Amino acid sequence: MEYTAKQFTPQLEQHIHTVERSMQERLISIYEQYKEAFKKNGVQLSINVIREGGNPFHPGYHATIQVGILEKDEFLDGLFIPIWHCVRTFLGIRSSKKLPGSKITGELMEETEEEIIKEVVGYLEMQLED
Repeated sequence: MEYTAKQFTPQLEQHIHTVERSMQERLISIYEQYKEAFKKNGVQLSINVIREGGNPFHPGYHATIQVGILEKDEFLDGLFIPIWHCVRTFLGIRSSKKLPGSKITGELMEETEEEIIKEVVGYLEMQLED
């Protein structure tokens, strides 16, 4: 769901942080459940919520679920699911500069946490089958 800067409220910020924390907790549980199976296949599993930036309402802030398969610390494959990202656009094109008429928007994932968990587990199961 897309939000404009006028819709950036303390309640939305709290909701974003709540979703990030909740997803991180659930992903830790999935990691614990699957890490040994990947270890047996000779690869490492990495599951995290990655955050870039400090304020969810500043352009450049991104919170993304990252599921990675690594072999000897080398990235083999991954799944990336955005939770929230905030960007500045000018005439519909992303811009890093504050141009007159530019707009700041944020986008929150539309999937439920349950749908995201199913997607992550499905991805992990598929990787174990290969």
